[in-house]
Amino acid sequence: MKRLMHWLDRFDHAAILLLLAGLVAVVFLQVASRFVFKIPIEWSEEIARFLFIWFCWLGSSYATLKFHHIRITAHLRALPPRLARVLLVAGDLLWIAFNLFVVVAGVMYLRSTIEYPYRAMITEINMFWIFLPIPVIFAVFTLRVAYNLFDPRYFERSMSDPEVEAVAKPDGTP
Repeated sequence: MKRLMHWLDRFDHAAILLLLAGLVAVVFLQVASRFVFKIPIEWSEEIARFLFIWFCWLGSSYATLKFHHIRITAHLRALPPRLARVLLVAGDLLWIAFNLFVVVAGVMYLRSTIEYPYRAMITEINMFWIFLPIPVIFAVFTLRVAYNLFDPRYFERSMSDPEVEAVAKPDGTP
């Protein structure tokens, strides 16, 4: 499992960089063509939107692995640590259940896009590829949340202070 998470970590990191570079290049091309050459490129807006969707989903998956996802823990800080830990684990188990529901619903939707295909309006890209991140990324979310549950520092990393984290050294020490 650790090897899979390491591979996913490296893959996501590279994919996020490539998607961001592609997004910046497409948007730059669109702005330059529209304002410099006065010739808008029709496909660039649609491609930028699709790249942004993939970028956001992969980025949020990557954030989950690093315990940087959005999580409200202020109420847990007021509770005894044992109860806070139980509620934190229960919340993550609910998150896993939700993720699995989205994976199943996403696969069903992808099947419908195969059975009744439709394409993007300008680029003619099959929408299967645009909706593919839904089940894929939520499956990866599930793996990452489950993996995080077995992290020896799960509670400390989940309850970390953003202010302390922002000035922490790469090894995690303040």
